[in-house]
Amino acid sequence: NPHSIEGTLRDISSRVAIEKEIKNQNRMLQIQNKELEQFTYVTSHDLQEPLRTLISISALLNDEVKKEEGGKYKVEKYLEFIVQSASRMQDLVKGLLDFSRIGKEKEISLVDCNLILLEVLTDLDYAIKESSAVIIATDLPVIKGYSIEVRLLFQNLLSNAIKFRRKNIPPIIDFSIQKQKECYRFSIKDNGIGIAKSDTEKIFVIFKRLHNRDDYEGTGIGLSHCKKIVELHGGTIWVDSLLGEGSVFNFTIPIL
Repeated sequence: NPHSIEGTLRDISSRVAIEKEIKNQNRMLQIQNKELEQFTYVTSHDLQEPLRTLISISALLNDEVKKEEGGKYKVEKYLEFIVQSASRMQDLVKGLLDFSRIGKEKEISLVDCNLILLEVLTDLDYAIKESSAVIIATDLPVIKGYSIEVRLLFQNLLSNAIKFRRKNIPPIIDFSIQKQKECYRFSIKDNGIGIAKSDTEKIFVIFKRLHNRDDYEGTGIGLSHCKKIVELHGGTIWVDSLLGEGSVFNFTIPIL
């Protein structure tokens, strides 16, 4: 039997840290590549549509002002369409800017989700009272993250749960948490209009709308914000839903 063992010890903690950072950078790069693909699609489709409307309506307006009779009423309607299209274009551009700014401020800190939720509920006070919404929330954890983005995440999901409600049925929203092995699973359950199974993936695509703007206002970018924020924190987001029976939006955030 040997009386001693000769060996070499080497501290590899720095190498492990570097490898972890490389993995994080690769993950962020993959997210950014997906965003670039979405921006390309948006530029060639969604942003072009209101511009085409402005151009065509302007041409019609130019033709009408040359007419002697019956042109005044049509001119007023055309001007209304132009203002609506320009306003929509402004909202789309603002949505893109907000989307691009998510995660730019790299000030990660401890975030008390209970305080964030309280602030969001205060901001949504009018919508809650106007819809007679009932919001139930369990005690939420303290996480390591970006407070501004977490607040936007909560606000988008809760405001959607209020907005997409069934006619004459007050929203009932249950905000719960489940602690798992390596992450917290947040769930926001509502009794709203629900989502068809074929559309559950589409709703996270930037500017993707499932409903007419006359029925439900908005630009269709809110859930894209949510997806980017959750992925920024190293989590995932998905929805379980049945059309006409409500939805459950779930997302995970790693435990400290």
